[in-house]
This record gives sequence, structure tokens and C-alpha cells, in this order.
Amino acid sequence: MSTPGSQSEGKQDGLSKVISRMRTVLRRTSSTNSSSPRATKEPIAPAQPESSKEPAYPKSKPTIEPAPEPTVFSNWGAVQEEKARVLFAKYGLTLEPGEWKAATDVPVQRVTKTIRMRVRRTCHRCQTTFGPDKVCVNCQHVRCKKCPRHPAAKSKDQKDRSETALQTILAQKSQPVQPKPKEHKLTLPSRTGGQDLIRRPARQRVRRTCHRCNTIFAPHATECASCKHIRCKICPRDPPKLGKYPDGYPGDAEPPFQPPPRTWKKPRQRVRYICHQCDTIYRSGEKTCSNCGQEKCTETQRDPPKKQKPEPDPEIVRRVEERLASIRVSGAD
Repeated sequence: MSTPGSQSEGKQDGLSKVISRMRTVLRRTSSTNSSSPRATKEPIAPAQPESSKEPAYPKSKPTIEPAPEPTVFSNWGAVQEEKARVLFAKYGLTLEPGEWKAATDVPVQRVTKTIRMRVRRTCHRCQTTFGPDKVCVNCQHVRCKKCPRHPAAKSKDQKDRSETALQTILAQKSQPVQPKPKEHKLTLPSRTGGQDLIRRPARQRVRRTCHRCNTIFAPHATECASCKHIRCKICPRDPPKLGKYPDGYPGDAEPPFQPPPRTWKKPRQRVRYICHQCDTIYRSGEKTCSNCGQEKCTETQRDPPKKQKPEPDPEIVRRVEERLASIRVSGAD
């Protein structure tokens, strides 16, 4: 005889088998969508079949829209010039036709897209910017035609003017520069069997010499290898080019400071005058003695004394006169 506990366990096993069979049938048939699962206390709570989530097998393929073909702009420089002209006009400036220097027109590929512009509307009562709604958040005013729009709507005449200006710029554009034909270079076969020698125009070899040690600078060097002197404007150039560069050559540094050379001058004697009454030295530039008030005169002592010219010897003078007289007599005869 079975106990009540064993009977309850048998009922639960039978119930679980029924539930599992129902799930299998629902998965196979896929007839309808079941409701969401209920609480675990309810005996029957079928889950939503997986087939309901997935679409039917005959699934139509989504249509693939062809991507817009890129537009090739061959007049990119003119487009940039027109944009610059509009930007200048926005800030009250004027762009002359010859001021804009654009690069050579290069074909540019761009995908054509619709132009999107952020438009703002302002309430004409309280000057508040409208949000996504058409009602002002400040004064609850419904947007009307009096409310200003920024940027202002472009009229048809303005569009025609922009197109005309663009066509005018394109008409003013000169023809593209044709590439120069490749010149044939004169070559001479190498004597050693290496690369052919190419004829090149003669170039002047320029040498720079250090003005301190007379050492020739290395090519493309600005520092002397002998005295470490930085090449300056004083360093001579061979051949010179003073007509084009009178104040030094490009890349030269300022010359270092050099003290002026010392020149020999004859020593000058300082002359002093001494008062003959009180033996006081006169001050420089004064003619009155600072001690006794005596003015300079012939008796004032001079230090050093003034040199006096020596008188000629009378005997030598007599001989010279006799010789001159004899010359005159001989000339008269």
C-alpha cells in the first residue's frame, strides 16, 4: 500500500511530463503566439515560442539603394573664391578679383548631398529664440510671420546673382598651363663605364674665407674649422658680389666687436703759467691769479719756458752773402 507522500510525487512527475510534451508540440506546430509566462505557482505556463520571434521563411530581400555617384568638380578654385567672397561680405569686407590666389584647379570628387542649414527663429515680442516647438517659452507667443528668421531666406534674384558671379569667375580663368615638353639632355658616355655624363650649365664656385685666420670655409659651413669663428659680414667672398649684397651676404652673422687700432701721436706738453708775485699756478683758462688777483703779463713765468729761435752765426751769413755776390758778377759778364 502506497503512502500519501509517494502519491503526491507521482502526480508531480506526470504533470511535468505533460508540460514538456505540450512545449514540444508548440515548437513543432508554431501555430500561434503564446502569452507571456505566468508565475511559477500556476500549473500551465507555456513560454513564448521561438518561432514567433523569427519572421517567416519566405523573407523578401531589402532593396539596396544605389549610392549617389560622386560629382567631379574641375573648377574647385572658383568655388573656393566664391566662398571667400561671401565670407568677406559677411564681415563688411571686399575681395578684389586679383587678390584671391587659388591653387591650380584640380579635379575634386564630392558626393552630392542635400544642403542642411541651421535656421533659428526669434520671437518678435521678447527676442527669445524658439525651440523645437512653435510656441515661445518666455511669453507663450505662437510663431508668426513677423518673427525674424536667421539666416534670412534667400530670394531667387540672389541665387541668380551667385550663379552669374560663379560663371563670370570661370570665364575670367585663364587656360590651364600646359606641361612643358621634356627636354632631351645631352649626354656623354662615361670613360670608366659608369653612368653617362649629363651636360649641365656652368656654375660659379663661391668661396668664403675667414677674416681672422684666412682659412677657407667648408662648403655649406658657417663655422671656421681652424679658429671656430662664425662666418660674419667681414669674411670676404670670392668672387665678391657687393652690388647685390652691400651689407653682408645671406646667412652671415654680425661681426664681433673689435677695438680700434692704436695710432701713434706726438706727445703734447702741458703748459703751466705761474704768477711772478706769489708763485701760484694759474687755473686752466683763467687770466687772473686766484690768490693775489694778478693778471697774466709778460713777466708771468711759463713752464716749460717758450723756445727761442737761435740767431744765425754772423760768420756763416757773411760767407753766404759773398758767394751770392760772386754768382751775380759771373752772371753779368
